[in-house]
This record gives sequence, C-alpha cells and structure tokens, in this order.
Amino acid sequence: MVGFNGSSADDGFTNAEAVINGFNSPYFSNVQAGTKGEWGIKHLANRLQSVPEQLGFSWQDTVYTNALLMCSKDALSLKKSAQESVIGSLERLIEKSMDFFKDITVPLCKPELIIAYSNGMNSHSAARLLLKTFGDGDEPEYISRNRYYSTLCFTARFKQFNVPVVGIRHMSRFKPDVQLIKQAWEKRR
Repeated sequence: MVGFNGSSADDGFTNAEAVINGFNSPYFSNVQAGTKGEWGIKHLANRLQSVPEQLGFSWQDTVYTNALLMCSKDALSLKKSAQESVIGSLERLIEKSMDFFKDITVPLCKPELIIAYSNGMNSHSAARLLLKTFGDGDEPEYISRNRYYSTLCFTARFKQFNVPVVGIRHMSRFKPDVQLIKQAWEKRR
C-alpha cells in the first residue's frame, strides 16, 4: 500500500529513526494504532487494514509506505518542506524517494501487487510518480473514470520483476471499491 507522503502524524522522527523503531518494535503497527484513533480520524487506517484483507492478503503482512519519504502538513506544503530540507527541492525528493523504492523497498518486499492510494494524473500523486518512474507506458489503463471510484492500472517494471499497480482515490476521503481493484489487478496479473 503506497500513499503519497507522510503527514504531520508521522513527523515525530526521521526515516532512519522510523526504520530503527520498526526493527526494535517488530510487533508495533502504526496502521493498527491508527485504527485506535492515534491519527485522529480512523477511517483511513480502517481502510488500509480492510482492503488487503478483502484482496486475500493479511494486513499484518502488508507493507505500508509512502511514495515520497518526507512528512508535511499536507500535500500542498510538500514543495516548501522539501526546499527547506537538506534535499533542497521537490524534484530531488522525488528522485531520492523513487530510488529508495526501487533499490530497497521492492527488493525487500517482493510485492505481488502495489496499491497506490492517490491517483491523480494531472498533479503529483503516488500513482503518477510510480507510473512516470517505473511504468510500462505514459498512460494508465482506466477501469473506472467515475469521479468517486476512479481506478486505474499499469505494470511497474523493476530489475528483478514486474509488479501490477492499481491506483485508487485517496482513502482518507474516498471509500474504495474492492471489486474495481480486483478487476484492475486481474488485467495486469
């Protein structure tokens, strides 16, 4: 499950500290904490748990990450946060984050499916970043163009293997249609 970027809920530690904390607390789940109200509203965390389960995966074995490895108050303030950091620019943040995804996340996780839960193609989103960096073409295939249930798919190509990617609307605001996700996944298996 790939979101766009970390929010202020994730802002208490660096990426390195997050990895160390995860290693030191292997049974702690930030998503599970979210279902108990640690993020404020619970529906995003609940959806992050339920979607993998409805697709036949265990949520405990699902890897949750963000396309961009930087927290900001919201997606709109991300550019400013990147410029004020040692990274220096949004473009450099995208490059470094996608390299990490390709070189570290994918080889360690060996995903069967990537669900990108922000899918706008006219602005930065998890799906657009993955498509532009790893996609098998310039345009995704749409399963639904419905404004609420917009669902798209493409194949991400990595050195080791290819992975189906399904892009859906951001689950903090939109309840996903799991049947559309299944249809998109089936087209790219």
